[in-house]
Amino acid sequence: MRLPALIALSLVLSQPVLAETIETSSVVSAVVGDFNKDGAQDLAMLVRGEDAMDLHLLLGVEGRGYLEPADVVKGQIWGEAGPDSLVGQEPYLETLPNGSLAVNTRNDAVGRGRWNQKLTLAYSNNALVVAGFSYIWRDTIDPDNAGQCDINILTGKGIRETLPETGDPVRTRIAIKGEQTPYATWSDSNAISACNPG
Repeated sequence: MRLPALIALSLVLSQPVLAETIETSSVVSAVVGDFNKDGAQDLAMLVRGEDAMDLHLLLGVEGRGYLEPADVVKGQIWGEAGPDSLVGQEPYLETLPNGSLAVNTRNDAVGRGRWNQKLTLAYSNNALVVAGFSYIWRDTIDPDNAGQCDINILTGKGIRETLPETGDPVRTRIAIKGEQTPYATWSDSNAISACNPG
C-alpha cells in the first residue's frame, strides 16, 4: 500500500482514547515500517502541535489491510517546518535498517551552538520507548568544541568522541542509568549531560 493511501486511512481514527482529526497540511513527515515486528506495515506521522510536534503511531492489522491508532506522543519533538519556518530546524522521521523508528531534530540555523539529535524508538508494551540517543554538536565560534556521542538508553552505555579542529579526537566511554523510558515522558537532559558538549 502506498504512503498517501496509508495517510488517508490514518485520518479516521477508531479508538475513542486516541480519536482526533489530523489536518493533512499539518503532517510534517511520515514513514512506514514494521515497528512492532508483526509482519504488517505500520505508519508513523510527525504532526504540528500547539507548541511542538506530535508523533502519531498507527499499527497495521496483519492480513486485514487497515491501520489502528496505537500511540500519540504530544509536544515532545522540537523544531519548525513549513514555508514560514527557518531552514535548518526541520524535524523528520526515519525508518532504520533494523526496523526501528527514528526521530531526527536539529539546529543548523540559529546561534553558535549547532546540533543534530537522533532518537531511536522501539515499540514495547503498547508504547513507544526510547532505545537509543545520538548527538552531534559543533560551535561556530570555537571550532575545537565539536563532537558526537551515542548512548544505548536501555543499557545506559555509550561513547563520546570529541572532534576538535586542532589536535586529535578523544574517544571516551560514558554511562547513564539504563532504563526503558516511554517516549511520552522522555527528557534528554541526562543524555546531553553525559555527552557534555560544552
